[in-house]
Amino acid sequence: MRSIKDVVNSWNEFFFKLQPVESIAIFRILWCAMLLVAALFDFQNIHDFYGPHAILSLATVKSQFQSFHLNIFHLFNASYEFVYILFGVYVLALISSIIGFYTRTSLVIALIAMVSFHQRNIWLLSSSELLMRLTMILLVCSPSGHAYSVDSLLGRTFPLFKKERMWSPWALRLIQIQLAVVYVWTFWHKIKGDTWFDGTALYYATRLDAMKNFPVPFILDWLPAIKLMTWMTLILELALGTLIWFKEFRRPLIILGIGFHLSIEYMMSIPFFEIVMILLLTTYIEPTTVKVFLMAKREQWAKLVEVSNLETKLKEKFIWVLRQQA
Repeated sequence: MRSIKDVVNSWNEFFFKLQPVESIAIFRILWCAMLLVAALFDFQNIHDFYGPHAILSLATVKSQFQSFHLNIFHLFNASYEFVYILFGVYVLALISSIIGFYTRTSLVIALIAMVSFHQRNIWLLSSSELLMRLTMILLVCSPSGHAYSVDSLLGRTFPLFKKERMWSPWALRLIQIQLAVVYVWTFWHKIKGDTWFDGTALYYATRLDAMKNFPVPFILDWLPAIKLMTWMTLILELALGTLIWFKEFRRPLIILGIGFHLSIEYMMSIPFFEIVMILLLTTYIEPTTVKVFLMAKREQWAKLVEVSNLETKLKEKFIWVLRQQA
């Protein structure tokens, strides 16, 4: 039986044992790139959702959310000019976050702008936007700009920008826990429905015309296959929330989870939700694993460059010898 001291040590190791920053830096780049694409897709509805004559008026929003919450629209006149300026600031902040220039400041600005847009018309949102906000808050708390960023490059020359390359990954752990809760909560609510127990839920989910993306594979017209996939969905979601914490199951579950969300993305149009879940699944890859992989690739690249330079020198030497003989 484990003592309290062992539990405390395991807790501290899980949340605070120093880890390389490369994995959270790569996640920052991918995450902010996804947010940028989502923002550009949202731009086509900027008048209908956020302008002074939007489907939902700002006065209605204020009447429904009377307590304090983060929404810049409440501080300024929501004219078209203001909406365009705020959107431009949001896009620039995301680009700055991607390249890692004043990374934390850029992430904070992007977070404030994103939350303001979300709160301006919150009834249009889905769970993907909620995960965007929660993840962005935790990303702000991480040293995601300490690698693969302009900040880290400047740190080589200017002491003010010098960054630590190790960190206590508590923010990353909270992102992982949040994702695990999503899977377990989804499983818990699904098992309350009769269609998930009798194996027909997947049939109804893939026949929603309003959410259909690409044609449903013919195998989902076969009842035994539908039942098997419905029950496998429940098992996989439970495993992604529980067994993924065990190293022996982590890699295959990440691969299965990515395939699972890609299949949903193929059949159902749920804007950006599956991409969000896939990116969050990559956070389960341990930072040390990412560091070792990157170092191996860097060594391979260095060897390729060295071989290429050697071949170039040999060619130049060969050409010089031919010219001397001529």
